[in-house]
Amino acid sequence: MTAQALLPDATKKDTTPRRPVGRLAKTLAFIAGPFVFIQVIAQIMGDRFPGPLSSIEEDAAPPLVEWINSVVLFFRNEELFGLTGRDVTRAIAGLIDWPLELSEGLLTTGYDPLGLPAIPWVMLVGLAGVLGSYVGGTRLALLGAFGVLYLALFDVWNDSMVTLSTVLVSAPLAVLIGWVLGLIGAKRRWFEAGLIPGLNLAQSLPHFAYFIPIAVFVGISHKAGVIATVLFAIPPMAKLTMLGLRGVSPEVIEAGLMSGSTPRQMLWKVEMPAARPALMVGVNQVIMQCLGMTVLAAFVGTRGLGAKLLNLLQSLRIGAALERGLAVVLLAIVLDRLSQAAARRRPEHQEEGLSFWRAHPHLVAGAAVVIVAVLAGLMTDWADTYPEAWTFSTSSFWDSVVDYVQVEWRGPLGAFKDFVSVQLLLPMKNGFLAVPWIGMVALVGAIGWKVGGVRLAAIVAGLLSFIAIAGFWTPAVESLYLAVAAVLVSVVVGVPLGVFGSRSDRLHNAMQVVLDTFQTLPSFIYLIPVVMLFQVGPVAALTAIVFYSTVPAIRYTMLGMRNVPEDLLEAAATSGCTKRQTLWKVRFPLALPEIMLGVNQVLMFSLLMVMIAAFIGGIDGLGDEILIALRDQDAGKGLVVGLSLAFLGIAADQIIGTWSRERKRQLGLD
Repeated sequence: MTAQALLPDATKKDTTPRRPVGRLAKTLAFIAGPFVFIQVIAQIMGDRFPGPLSSIEEDAAPPLVEWINSVVLFFRNEELFGLTGRDVTRAIAGLIDWPLELSEGLLTTGYDPLGLPAIPWVMLVGLAGVLGSYVGGTRLALLGAFGVLYLALFDVWNDSMVTLSTVLVSAPLAVLIGWVLGLIGAKRRWFEAGLIPGLNLAQSLPHFAYFIPIAVFVGISHKAGVIATVLFAIPPMAKLTMLGLRGVSPEVIEAGLMSGSTPRQMLWKVEMPAARPALMVGVNQVIMQCLGMTVLAAFVGTRGLGAKLLNLLQSLRIGAALERGLAVVLLAIVLDRLSQAAARRRPEHQEEGLSFWRAHPHLVAGAAVVIVAVLAGLMTDWADTYPEAWTFSTSSFWDSVVDYVQVEWRGPLGAFKDFVSVQLLLPMKNGFLAVPWIGMVALVGAIGWKVGGVRLAAIVAGLLSFIAIAGFWTPAVESLYLAVAAVLVSVVVGVPLGVFGSRSDRLHNAMQVVLDTFQTLPSFIYLIPVVMLFQVGPVAALTAIVFYSTVPAIRYTMLGMRNVPEDLLEAAATSGCTKRQTLWKVRFPLALPEIMLGVNQVLMFSLLMVMIAAFIGGIDGLGDEILIALRDQDAGKGLVVGLSLAFLGIAADQIIGTWSRERKRQLGLD
């Protein structure tokens, strides 16, 4: 079947044979039959239905958590050559003490061991503007300078500089480690075969799953969060390094070999320059991952904006939390735009005979900023440290807005909250909990079998069975129902917006700016406005998840709709199709594989956000379990809970990804 077969002929009566009803019925019976049978038996038997086939409680499950904890304790406490595992890990962790102290000192109070003063705020504002101008022009220069100036104006400078210092240490480490892993993977197939599944699993694990083993081996401290941040940010760099190096065209490789390049010259002078776009995208991803993780790392003792946000949200001081949240947002946007612009920038060829200041205007401007800032600091204190008397605060205004909303909108918000919670979410939760785990495994396994055969069925059924056997089926379902509800809302909202945004280049470009901004925001930030509206509970969590996870639904829909081949659209117009017919019979069917990939990403985002939303309280599930594990430093429980969430996402990814690839092949789009 090809894509052309989807085109309708507007001049003739449609005589295309329809799929027999019997074939569709057989497919539905094959997929839903075992599930329905098990569910009917469970309802008939009631309490007599075997408990282990319904939901295995944690205390009745195999002692997997204890086994993992015994292994962790062995490596942590057993001595080898007079050293325990904890001694070794703490010694390794201690290697980042110096760069952390140096970067934080230079950005805050100075670095006493070398007698270095803190960088003046006016210098950072000026250098941010110069860097923005260098990589992106005037508009980016203004954005960079304003973003840094905001931190001083609203008295969040010290916390912001601590957060920035952790990014400046963790991002280069993650880039270096990820690049090395990606380089080896690109050069050695056997290494890539083992690396890719590990990277996929690492990207599927929730943020908190990284904190617990780090806390066990390193302890609760500022550097513990930095180490977790580095580990969390490695996978995208490794993947994009492999993608970039493998994507170098054979012609470029052949030209390098023909010129007599050695393997080292081939790497540094041929392959690396050719792979630069992918590598720079990896750097951008690492920076954003590090910033988002650094905020969440407050749970293991990392200082900065995350710790302040954590305390303020827990005490429901929304106004002050919003100010610091805006600081995180501005940091994220500035770092994202600067790194994206650097990725797009191409080397410039300088004209011969130019003077130094004309050949290197930004270098000269940067030096001038440094000199002026130093001289100003010698003449006045305000150039070194932003005066507190000049700061502003809007927290009282936002607190008054919160009070107004909660008082004046109490009726509509309360009615909406009660309706969604009682009429929609509670029945959905009860419905999910009423399904025995063996029935859900049968349903998902049958879908996997129909989509990808026996192998896929075994994989997805095995992943879900692990969750049930480990004793975390009920918490997993309590998280899954909320994620599924968020997916339904995100798809209903996101797909039409994506279709609308694909109608013209102007709409597409405007929508991309909005989506880039939303995707730049760390996930933690989405909790602030929903707490303001709904305080805590399932509705607040659902709202935060929807805001966070709708972006890929819109983005992938626009991508699919705009990637429909032009010749097919012309053929549809020639055959007399109206715009509506072209949309529903050509564009949408051909874009559906991409749209489903977007749905897959929505589910992955929703599952991760469910864990983060557990922080505000009022919901049960895996998020609550992992917070308990973090509190108790229970590495075994944290790992099993993290794997349970990851396996939910991987099972969905395997099914949807396989279906999308097969559908593209059938349509002739692969």
